[in-house]
This record gives sequence, C-alpha cells and structure tokens, in this order.
Amino acid sequence: MAEENNQDEEVIVIEDDEKVEEPKKIQDDKKDKKLYFILIALLVVLIILFIVVLFLVINKKKETPKNLEDAQIQKITKKLQKKNLPQKQIQSLIKKANILYANGKKIEALKLLNKLSIYSEALSNYNLGVIKIKEKKYQEAINYFNKAIASEDNRALSAINAAYCSLKLKDKKRFEYYIKLAELYLPEESQSKSYPFYYALTHYYLGREFESLSALDKVKNYFEETQKLKVSIYNLYDDVYNVLNYTKDPFVLGISYARIGEYYLAQKELKKVAMAYPYKAGIALALVDLKLHEYKNAVNNLNIAKKNNKVVYPIKVIIKKDTFDIKKAQQTFKHRFLTKSKVYELMFYYAPYKVFNLNQTINYLQKGSLASGLNIEQAHSYLSKSHTISKLNIKMSEGIKYAIEHHILKANQIFSKLIKKYPYHSILHYDLALTYANLKNYKQAYYHFVRAYHLDSTNYLAGIFAIITGEKFGYKSVSMIRRNIDDNLDFNDPKNRLFSALLSFIDDNYPDAYSFVESDFKKTKFNVMFALGITKILNEDDEFLKQATILNTIDKKDIISNLLYFYALNSKENMQKFALNFQQVFLKGIKNWDLDIFYFGSLSAFDMFSDFAKISGQLPKLKILLQNKLLDTNDTIPILKKLAFVDLYIGYFEESYTIFNDLIDNKKVNDYKTLFYGAVASILAGHHSNAIALLALSKRKNKNAYESRYGLGLLYHEAKNLRGATIQYSKLPNGFESKFFDFELIP
Repeated sequence: MAEENNQDEEVIVIEDDEKVEEPKKIQDDKKDKKLYFILIALLVVLIILFIVVLFLVINKKKETPKNLEDAQIQKITKKLQKKNLPQKQIQSLIKKANILYANGKKIEALKLLNKLSIYSEALSNYNLGVIKIKEKKYQEAINYFNKAIASEDNRALSAINAAYCSLKLKDKKRFEYYIKLAELYLPEESQSKSYPFYYALTHYYLGREFESLSALDKVKNYFEETQKLKVSIYNLYDDVYNVLNYTKDPFVLGISYARIGEYYLAQKELKKVAMAYPYKAGIALALVDLKLHEYKNAVNNLNIAKKNNKVVYPIKVIIKKDTFDIKKAQQTFKHRFLTKSKVYELMFYYAPYKVFNLNQTINYLQKGSLASGLNIEQAHSYLSKSHTISKLNIKMSEGIKYAIEHHILKANQIFSKLIKKYPYHSILHYDLALTYANLKNYKQAYYHFVRAYHLDSTNYLAGIFAIITGEKFGYKSVSMIRRNIDDNLDFNDPKNRLFSALLSFIDDNYPDAYSFVESDFKKTKFNVMFALGITKILNEDDEFLKQATILNTIDKKDIISNLLYFYALNSKENMQKFALNFQQVFLKGIKNWDLDIFYFGSLSAFDMFSDFAKISGQLPKLKILLQNKLLDTNDTIPILKKLAFVDLYIGYFEESYTIFNDLIDNKKVNDYKTLFYGAVASILAGHHSNAIALLALSKRKNKNAYESRYGLGLLYHEAKNLRGATIQYSKLPNGFESKFFDFELIP
C-alpha cells in the first residue's frame, strides 16, 4: 500500500535558536551603558521572583494551577504595559512561552506571545510573524514577514516562513515567490551555525531533495525538524526502510510498514494513534484491515469517515498482477492441476445424460458412429412409459444431441424451455442441471439437481451432484439430502459401490474411495475419470497413468482425455521441458482433436485447454482458432465468450472489454460468469464505471459471490461512495481473499 503524500507540509516554523536581532536604535546604544542595563535587568528579575514567591505563598491554598498561570500572565501583561523592556527580558519571556507551548499549554503560551506582540516595541517583525504562525493566523504572519524582509530583519528566515504560510493558505504562486526569495537571501546566514538546516529546508521546498539530504547530514541542531525532513524526503523517493530508520512516530511507522506489505506491524502502530487521529490513522487502519481480510474492523473504521463523507486516502482499484500473468501460471500450474474442485468439474464433463428410452433416443440421433461413445444412459424412473413420456423423450433427445456434440449452451436452452412445460420430470431436471454445471452456473445446477432428486429419490447421482454443487461450491446446506441418501442407499449392494465411493470422496475418506479404483468397475468415461481423480488426490502416480491411458483409449479425439494423458506422462519433467513437450502435442492436437469441445463445450474443458496453452505460449494460436471459427458458425455466443477470455490472458484488455460489452448489451447474455469477467475486463481497460454496473448485476445473480461483493465494495470506495462500500464489505466473511481484486493508494 503506497502512502499518499500530505497536501500540507510538516510544520517547519523556524525560530532562530541563536539570537533575535535587536532593533537598530538598541544596537546603537553606547557600550558603557551595557553593564548598567544588565544590573537593572537582574534587579528586575529578582524583584519579579520575590513577588511571585510571595504571591504563591499567600495564595497557594486558594488558587488552582490554571488560575496561577493566568495570574502570572496578568502580572507579565502589567509589566509589558510599561513598554520598551530590555531585549534580554523579552528573550526570556519568548523562551517561557515556547516552553509552555512545547509542554502542551498552547492557550497560555499564545496569550503570552500575543501580549508580547502588542506591548513590546523591541520585538522584531520576524518574531511577531512566528507568533502569528503559532496562532495559525497565516496571513497576519506573512504581513509581519514582509515587514521583516523590507527592514532587512532575518530576511532568509522570514522568507522561508512566509513560504510555509503560503503553503498553509494553499497559495502556490506566493509560495514560489517566497522560497525563491529565501534562496536569494540565504547567503546572509552563511555564518550561522544553523545555516546547513536553513540551506536544507530551502532546497527541499525548491524540489532539490538530494541537495537537501546532503546538507541535513551536517546539521547539528534542529534535531527533531531534521529527522522529519529526512522522513519526508525518503517518503518522496519511496525509500521506506530509511523512513523507518528516521522516525518513531507511530502514524508514520504504520503507513511505512503498510507500504512494504508488513500489514500486521502497520496495524499495531496505527492502533496506537487511531483515537488521536480518527480520520488519517483510522482510515489508514481501515485500508490495512482490508489487506488483512478483516472486513468487520474495516467497516468500523470506515464508518468514522462515512459520517463525514470524507475520503482521506483515495484508492485505485486494480486487478491482481498475477491473475493473468503467464509466468505466475507456469509456477503454480502443477500445484493447482486437478485439485479436488477440478475433479468435480471434470466429473460433470463426463457425467452421462439420462433418457427415458435409450433405444428410442439412439434411433432419433440417427448417428450410429456416435452410439459407442455416447454419454447417455436409460434412467430407472418412477414415471410410466406413457405416450407423454415418449413424446418428451424425443424432445429431450434434441437437447442431448447438442450436448453430446458439445454445444452445451444450445442444449441448455432446449432443456430450459422444456422444463417450463414439464416441471415435474426428474430426468429433465437432471439433464438441465448437468448443462448448468458444465457452464459453471452452479447455483442453477444445484437447484435442478435438488429438484431431480426430490422427484426421484432413486436418482442417487442427482442427489450426490446436489451435495457437490450445494456444499462444495458454497451455495446451500445439503445435510437433509445427505441424510436422505444415507437412509435409503443400500451400501452393501455392489450395484451401489460407485455411489458409496462418491460419498466417501466428498467426505475426504480417500482410503474407502480408493477401494473403488481397486475394484473391477465398469470402464465408462465417468467411472474412469472418478478413479483418475482419486489417484491424483492420493498422488498414486502409476495408477494415475493407468487410468489416464484407459480414458484416452476410450476416446482418442477427446481434448480432456489427451491433456490428462499428456500430464500423466510428463508430470515429472521440469516446467520448461513440460511446456516444450506440449508445444509439439498441441500442434498435432489441433489437427486431430474434436475442437468443438473447445469452441462450444464445457467451460471446464475450455479452462484446462487454455491452461495448457497458457503455460506453453500457445494462447495467440487459440485466439486465431477462435477468430477463424467465428467466421464459420452461426453459434457465435460461445466463441465470443472464449475469445474475450483469451484476450484477457494475452493482454488485449480493450478488445476483451468490447466483446464482453457486446455480449451483455447486444446479445443479452447475462449469466454471472459473463457479467463478472466483463467487470474484470472493464477494470483492466480502465472503464471503472462500467465495472460497477456489471458487478452490481453479477451480485444479483449470485448473492453469495464474495468476489463480486469485494470488487464492488472497492469500486464504491474508489468513487468515494463510502456508504455503498461499507455495505458490501460488511457482507464479506473475515478471511476471504480475493483472487482478482486489489487496490493501491493514489499518489
């Protein structure tokens, strides 16, 4: 998190720690009167001390400390009314005021300084200007500094402080005038022991930070101011570690730790000053809380700013740099390959579609060459084989035809229309759910798997898929369905071994699930994929290769089976060799594989093929394939979706944004995934307002989509809509970490 540079500079008010110049008439006094004035001054001091002590003794029990200080100031005021006090006594009173000011008694100090400015003719215009700075009367201070400059009274220091006052008044032109004037008069202070500091400060304001730093190393006084100036300079050059070396201020430490990603240390320091600085420290703490994924604390801290509708640190929403980074993809490829959630996705890819009458369906398809590889099976349904069912089966067969030819979206559209007319048919709900699962719309998939299981409690695969989509993809509690399956499934029946193994896999009971691999199970695509997934989770490499070989043998043209087989053969190779080997396989594969799987099929298949192309540098070739197919098909929506994704990964953000917008605005595609990635593309292309609209829509499609909520919260935050931001943040569970969205401070 980068720190925002403060608009107001650190308070650099120069009070000459050597001397205050005497007016010329005092300088012209005769030397032989010097001793006389000193004696008089000492006598006056003794008298004052005597009166003060006597006053304290008499009134000790009657007055509070505050009243005592007021009484002292009243006495000093009476003394000042005599006017023309000796310069030494004026100096003593100024020092007393400065001590009061430094000890936090600012009101008393300002009272004293103000009285000095009114009654003392001997006080210089320069010191009067300093007094007005302490009273925050910057225009009056400038007036005094102008007089000081005109009378050649501390001209360089007066010009520096006048420049400071101009900064406080946000008058850039006057600031530039005075700081250049300070540089002109700076040689007048060359004999002063404080000259290095004056030189450093002047050059800092002139934007010559390196010259300033070299001078600061020679400063022997103004220690605190020197440290602050060094911190400011190192902040300008993002030298955070030197900032940490030169400051003990918890606020500066907190901001600096945040800038180098030490968020827990930043949080610790900022908490120390959150009450003292509720805006700057509190809001900075909120940003640190967001980085630490502590959303409840972030909301509490942001509420401070929300009440005043004030954004102290403006942010810019970004997409995490490694989200579409190919080098990062190569580093994480093997670690993330075929995780448990990916196994689930490929199980949906290979899961069979169901029909009422298998022979009738195959006859309808009229493609004998497809019969051996069809992922369809006859369901044992409670429904009777009536004319209505036969008619429905024919209509469903049209959708299944599209599904087995990998036109998943068209199959989904057909099943969606049928379900409105036949809402109580378990098999139809199951097939529709399977298309939603392959489109990664797990919310709708869950709903229809549940309906399929409730309409036919013997459809155990529908019930198990409902558990997977509901629980593992974070939608609903599925405990009731699980209890129902456990109560009704005969686990001792060998015919149910697949179902019991699937339940064991869901429960992470891998030894029991592995017993399915060791059994003589039927070698369907789905069964082999399940066995392959178990062996990958358990790192049984030899068995994994065996199952991958079987799957590839069943269907040589299937993209996924070829990718899994390649991985099994090359998983021991280093990433460079792995990628090089795949390049050759890829070039052969795009000539021999069924690319309709890539163009129109399951999004899981597209993701896996894209991952392999990504780590081997073949994404530009995928873009060319998609562009060519776009000219050769009427089914353009799936092609456009995938082309938009490929453009994201190869850095064509504006093109991706344009395609997503065309899909959403013109072709009325409004599924969650399209809306979400359209928002991501919008941010990458710099269209943040469009991203807000798309994330708001995607959130409505899936209220549990934390990614959408977090991205939307950040975008509201960026737009200074803190009310909207806190609403979204408050819906996030602590610990949630976005894979996509991040933010940085606007410098």
